This record gives sequence, C-alpha cells and structure tokens, in this order.
Amino acid sequence: MQKLNPIPSVSILLILTCFFLLSFGARAQTVTGSITSSNKQTVIGAYITSGTKGASSDIDGKYTLELPSGTHEITCSFIGLKTTTKTITLAPGEMATLNFNLDSEARLLDMAVVSAGRFEQSIAEVTVSIEILQPALVENKATTSLESALEQVPGVSMVDGEPQIRSGSGFSYGAGSRVMVMVDDLPVLSGDAGRPTWGFLPLENLEQIEVVKGASSVLYGSAALSGVINIRTRFPDARPLTRFSVQQGVYSNPRSTSSVYWDIPLQQTNIRFLHSRQLGGWDIVIGGNLLGDDGYKGPTVMLDSLETPIDTNTTGYNPFSVDRYGANSQARFNINLRRRDSAIPGLTYGVSTNWQKGESLNTLIWEHSATGLYSSYAGAATRTKQLVGTVDPFVEYLSPSGVRTSFRNRWQHLVNDNSNGQGNNSDVFYSELQTQKLGAWGMEKMALTGGVVHQYTKGEAQLYTGGSEDGINTARNIAGYLQLDQPIGEHLNVSAGMRYEYFAINDDSEGKPVFRAGANYQVAEETYIRSSFGQGFRFPTIAEKYIRTGLGDLQVYPNQNLKPESSTSLELAVKQGIKLGGFLGYLDVAIFQQRYTDFIEFTFGTWAESEGIDNLFGLGFRSLNTGESQVRGVEVSLMGQAKWGSNDQHSLDLLTGYTYTNPISLTPDYNYGDGVTTTYLGTSYDTTGHILKYRSPHLVRFDAQWTHPKGFFGVSARYQSVLQNFDKAFVTFENLEFVDWGLNDWLEDHPTLPWIIDLRVGFNLNEVSKISLVVSNLLNEEYSIRPLAIESPRLVNLVYTYEFE
Repeated sequence: MQKLNPIPSVSILLILTCFFLLSFGARAQTVTGSITSSNKQTVIGAYITSGTKGASSDIDGKYTLELPSGTHEITCSFIGLKTTTKTITLAPGEMATLNFNLDSEARLLDMAVVSAGRFEQSIAEVTVSIEILQPALVENKATTSLESALEQVPGVSMVDGEPQIRSGSGFSYGAGSRVMVMVDDLPVLSGDAGRPTWGFLPLENLEQIEVVKGASSVLYGSAALSGVINIRTRFPDARPLTRFSVQQGVYSNPRSTSSVYWDIPLQQTNIRFLHSRQLGGWDIVIGGNLLGDDGYKGPTVMLDSLETPIDTNTTGYNPFSVDRYGANSQARFNINLRRRDSAIPGLTYGVSTNWQKGESLNTLIWEHSATGLYSSYAGAATRTKQLVGTVDPFVEYLSPSGVRTSFRNRWQHLVNDNSNGQGNNSDVFYSELQTQKLGAWGMEKMALTGGVVHQYTKGEAQLYTGGSEDGINTARNIAGYLQLDQPIGEHLNVSAGMRYEYFAINDDSEGKPVFRAGANYQVAEETYIRSSFGQGFRFPTIAEKYIRTGLGDLQVYPNQNLKPESSTSLELAVKQGIKLGGFLGYLDVAIFQQRYTDFIEFTFGTWAESEGIDNLFGLGFRSLNTGESQVRGVEVSLMGQAKWGSNDQHSLDLLTGYTYTNPISLTPDYNYGDGVTTTYLGTSYDTTGHILKYRSPHLVRFDAQWTHPKGFFGVSARYQSVLQNFDKAFVTFENLEFVDWGLNDWLEDHPTLPWIIDLRVGFNLNEVSKISLVVSNLLNEEYSIRPLAIESPRLVNLVYTYEFE
C-alpha cells in the first residue's frame, strides 16, 4: 500500500486557513439582549440578524451584535417559534438593549436536527434523508439496549447487532461498521474493531436520536460510509428532574418444545435512574443503569469451586449470574457537568464520563435446529467480562461576532476479557476542534463550519497477532473538513463540503479527499424537493486487517493487504407536509443509489495451509476487497402527530415506512482469492440477481402511540424479507457431513420471515408515577434473520416509572 506524507499539508492547510476567514469586522455600536419563549423559557441557538450581521443566542439565551450607527431592522428566528422583527436606531458609540419574546408557531415541519449539517436546522430544510426517533418511543418500549429501538426506524435493520442502513452492509463478525454511531457528535465505535457497544449508550437521558442515511464521511469521517446514528442527550433546564424506573420481564417458552431443555422461566431485570438540575452556574446530570438478563437460550454447564457440575436448570433466578447462553449482566454510571455561567461571556466548558462493567455469554451458531435451537454449537460460545468507559472534556466559546468555536475530546477505554483466551483491549484518544459562523462574510443565514480531527488508537489483543507477534497495533486518523450551507433567495438552500482523511495502521497509510453537495428547494408552503451527492472513504479497522481467531470449527484469518473501500451516493427526494384534521406531519419519498469500489466483505474461502480437521483444512473467513457493488432503492416514510380533545389532551404519534433496496455485486466473476479462485459466484448460496450477502431487500417499519390523560397505548410492527443470499459454506459443511446444524431443514421449513408485533400499554397512577406492560414479539414468532442464529421469543415486561420535577 502506498505510504503518504503523514501530514497532508495542502488539503489540511486549506481548511485551516478558512478558520481565520470566517468573519472579521471593526468595533462598532453594540446591541445586546436576551431571547425567551412565550412560556418564559430561555431560547438557546436563536438566530438574530440585521441583514448584514448575525449572531446566535448563547446557553443563557443572550446575544451580542456589533452594528454601524443608524436605523436597523433586527430579526430573531428559531425553529418552531414565530419570527419577530424589531426596529432600532443607534447613535454613534451607543450600547443598546433589545430583547425578544417569541411566540409558538404551528408549523407542520418544525422539528430541529443537528446531524445533517452540524448546526441546528429545520428537518424540512436539510439536504439529506434523516429520521428522528423520539425518547418516548425508546422509554415506553422498555428498551434495554438501543439496537432494539433502532429497528423501528425506516430503512434500518440489524444483523447480529451490526447496523445496516439501506442495505449498505452485511455480516462482518463484529468488525468494521459502515455506520458511524455517536453520542453528542463524539464517536463511540471501538477503536480496534469499529463496533458499537449498544448497552453502553445512555438511554435514560435522551433528547432525540437522529439517523442520517447515505454517505456522510465529509462531516463524520471514515465509518459514516452508509450513514450516521447520532444520540443526542439532554441537559437540564430551570426545572430539576428526577426519574427512576424498574422493570421485570419474563421470556415465554419458544414454540419448538423439542429445543427446550430447561424448566424454570427465563427472566430479565432492569433498573434505570436519572437526576438532572441546574445548580448555580452548573448543569448537572447523573444517571445509570443496572441490568440482569437470563437471555432467551438454555443453560450451560457450570462448575463450582470444587469443580463439581452445577445444575443451572434448577437454580433460582439470579439477575447477576451469567449461566445461560445469551445471558448478560451489566452496571453503568454516568455524570455530565457543564459550566454555563463563567467569568468570560460566551464561554462554556465541562466534562462527561460514562463507565460500564459487565459480563455476557454470547453464541454465534446454534447447536441444531430441531434439538438444540436455543443451545450453542461446541466452541461457538464466548464468555466476555467487559469494562468500557469514556471521559469527554470540552470547551466552547461563542464570540460577540457570532463565531462558535468548540474543542471536544474523548478518551475511550475498552477491555474484553474473553474465556477462550482471545481477549482484547484498546484505548482511543479523540480530539476535534471545530469553528462555526452563522451569517459568515456578511451573508445573512450563511453557515460556515470547519474542523480538524485527530484520533489515535492503541489496541492489544491475542486476536490481532496478524499485525504483530505481541498483538499490539496502533492506528492514527488525521482529518480536516469544511462545509458551507447557504440559502439562496427565500426558497433554496444549498450545501457543499469537503474533507481530507489520512489513516495509518502500523506501517500502512493512505489518504484521500471526499466531497459532498446538496440542495433543498421549497416549491410550495410545505413541499420540499432535495437532492444530494456524497462520497465516502473507509479505511479497514485493526480487526479486519489483523484478526486471527476461531470459534469451534470456524476459523477467521487476517488480511494485511486489505485496502480501503470508497463509495459515491446519490439521492433525489420530496418531503410533503400533511395536514388532515388535527394530524400534522410529513411524507417523505426518496430514490437513492450508492456505489462501492474495493467493497470489503467478510468472505469464506481457503486462506491457510491445511492442518486437517484441526483448522478445517485451511478454510475460514477473511475480510476481502471483493470488487464493485451497488445499492439502488426507494424509500417512503411518514411521521407526524395528531392532537384532539380539550387542551389537546389526546395525541397520536406515528412513525412508519417502507424501504426497497436492490443490493448487487457488479463484479460477480472477479477473483479476489489468494492462490485459490474465489468469487462472488463461487461463495454465494443464492446468486439470483447477484444479490449481496446478508441483505433484506424489503423492510417495513410501523409504530403508533396514543397518549391520553390516563396513560398511553402503543403498537409496533416490523417486517423484513428473508436473507436471500449468505455464505454457501454453511450449507456445504452440512452436505459434506463436517457438521450437523440442521440448517438445510430450517431453510426448507422457513422460506420467509414473519411479521413481528410489539404491544405496550401504560397507566398513570398519579402525577409522578406510572405503570406499564410491554410485550415484545406478541405472537411468539420463532425466526432467524441470520442463518444459525435464533431470535428472541416473546418477552413480557412490567415497568414502574417514578418521575417528578
């Protein structure tokens, strides 16, 4: 691989130069003031402009404008509030005060998002596809891990905990995500494998979850090849908030009684707490979670201190014991501190930290579809004791001229102690300096955003001996980016951006620029047409290049010659506001295409010298560049809310969508083997239409919740078509009688996947507490998304929540 200069000076310096060109102006007359809403709440991030100069309200709702003497019309605007204009006349040297109180505005599309352009925008005006998941949906579904909530988002699916957006990725054995997962704009993917730890994310303190679809590498870097999942957390307002919830769940016995070899019910216990308040000039948030989950699979054999077998089938329920396949026990605690009122006006700073310790017993392959569906194939289970934590110091300054500069940092520490002697640990040091100017260069409402990123990872693992004999590997990422968002006239918004990425893992390095552009045109009062173009560039992770491991008979081999993959995405869409009686919402229709070069897939083949059955004759899995591929499709989604009754006491929230994708290999005959002919055609179970492996062409998502004075009632439904194609080796092993998983029988008996329906109902006991019943997989369907991995049967949870302000 080509070695490049570790500091790509031309591109980085070009972006850095733009930092200092954001805005300059002479000292002038000063206008200051505060922005509040009609309910007397401080408005943070309101835009104040004279037409030539602009500023944003800070964390205390205050702003400063420096203007020449004379008469000016000052306009204040904020998403969801009515725009207000006032006139002021300034004498030379005058310092004037001008406050704004903004009334509510009933618009169809007034939700605010940050992830599309790294500044707050109306969802109607962004140039990319984006979905919003509200915290009520996550809380009311008794979610213990974020991936189960994300499955309700149109276009999003999960394969063994690996996120897919519009069929952009398949199954990769837990390494190399094409979806960037972030918390408050900071990445949470592991530094060595590029995989999220879903249970680690702070669900108790959500503001909203934003899902950006399509290549987003310009703003979010390498892993955002197919999109971004950004979890935005909530800081306190003037009212202290305390919330405590406890839930107890019971799994139903699965339909296949022949696979049930336990007598006692499998259970789940989850406790979650949150306290947030303002104290002096500080914002303080404290939260945590305690989870004990039997999982839904059978018990394993355990030994006591005298090496005597314990019959875990008859032992009582202990939420903190991990003695069954799929069991999980974890404890998490987090603190967020932010200083709002500092001695320097416009300066805020703080630190957040989140730590979790847990133990789990995960399985990759079932024992047998008829007799051991809920047990593990020999050697295919791994017990992991995990410690993961982050420390995130930050500082932000909003200057009187409206330039916002932030410096965010993260130390992420991860230790996986695996029972098979193949654990791993990594430390990630991430820093990002970002500068943003609203109203840059005297152009009203122009947003100019630039930043530089540095990330250093050190990973140590017995798993990664493919990179060095001692298993120690390092990775470095340096990037600079610049994005411009500019309204043209009253109806057109355009955006354009570039980023230069430089990567190095050990002695291999490569760099590349990527670009994006988009436009959003308002053709009618609530009708918006948008188009976007984006490039992506993803460098392989340490795990993809250097992993060497095995689970039972399955072997995984390194590929030190693995090259980066790149993509280009195109989208054309229309967003239509809808008002039907009391229902306000939007209908979004998008057609899209994403094309990949040097596409990385986790592929089965012959990658080592045969040592007989001990290493399965050299056969195994390996990450490979498989040529070119393409995903085309169409997506229709509907999101909105209806209100009725006295004082709008009743509401109905709706989120639904259908996604069709056609993910295909464009080079099915391309030989990507190492000495042995290996192609898409030769490794695929079903090559009809050249469909890529581990993809579902059809996805349907539906969620509706009726909220009323006495509680709520909600229903969720989701469907995805069966994986047409996967690695042919799984079936070949059975045909050659190397293994007996019952896979052929399962595929014959289950040609389709079922609809999965969830139900939830809650009752308000009084003003501060409620109780709810949540049923997941109401019909107790028995199904497998990825071959050889069974999904959960029915789970019934009883939840008590106590909340007061």
